[in-house]
Amino acid sequence: GWQHRFPEHQFFLACSRDLLDWVVRDLTAARPAVRTLPGSSVLRLRGTATRITGVVVRTRDGERVLDADLVVDASGRASAAPRWLEALGLPGVRTQIVDSGLGYATRLFRAPAGTEAFPVVNIQADPRQPVPGLNGTLLPIEGGRWVVTLSGTRGGRPTADPASFAAFARGLRHPVIGDLIASAEPLSDVTISHSTANQRRLYEKMPAWPEGLVVIGDALATYNPIHGHG
Repeated sequence: GWQHRFPEHQFFLACSRDLLDWVVRDLTAARPAVRTLPGSSVLRLRGTATRITGVVVRTRDGERVLDADLVVDASGRASAAPRWLEALGLPGVRTQIVDSGLGYATRLFRAPAGTEAFPVVNIQADPRQPVPGLNGTLLPIEGGRWVVTLSGTRGGRPTADPASFAAFARGLRHPVIGDLIASAEPLSDVTISHSTANQRRLYEKMPAWPEGLVVIGDALATYNPIHGHG
């Protein structure tokens, strides 16, 4: 059944990924000690297997070297650090993967008039029922919009078909999300993602590690994105 109401001690601020990225980028770039290189990408590490001294980047004007006492890899799940380290003569990093086979389908809607203070709706799979597990979330965000995400494990993944999206939502253990989006204006196509495997690169198990390099966030451990733990 529905989770019981209880006094709030923690609060959740909901927004789109675009807004979050823009605010973080804007606040970071405004700091006097921060300098950005638009249109640049890191090609490889500089240094040896025992000490990193910087990076080689590709800019609009060609390649250049950036010397650094500390290099932080925060490049996300597509991090090239394993390949860069192997190029310096270090052994390959072992990766631990736990994959539930979860697939997501997300669509943006214009919220109907009068729903400005509408709460988050979260329908989770019934653990007493056999697989596949089916889930759905309706999240109010800025601009009077809803971002609706449906998910299912292997054998029950949602598709990119708009008609199937609504039917999937109504087929959850409660049809409330399907009923709500029936009166909402779609603002986007259905976006599919199957990149949900939990993955951890076991850098701490490597026999050696170069000084001057730190790996953080999704570059180190990539989790199911719904948890927001990257």
